[in-house]
Amino acid sequence: MWQAQFIEPAVKGTLNVLASCAKAHTWRVVLTSSVAAINHTPKCTPDVVLDESFWSEEDYCRERKVCWIY
Repeated sequence: MWQAQFIEPAVKGTLNVLASCAKAHTWRVVLTSSVAAINHTPKCTPDVVLDESFWSEEDYCRERKVCWIY
């Protein structure tokens, strides 16, 4: 069920974006994971549901060397 609800729409959406980029002769596309963007913050604990308020914090990432941004 979760595959049909989450994975398939994500794959289909990504393929649509890439097809549009190909039509526009785009040279470079950067694809990022939303989990990577929100997962690295002290507020992120196993008992919470992640949402748009959980953006990764640059200083937190630098201290722990967990992201590419350091």
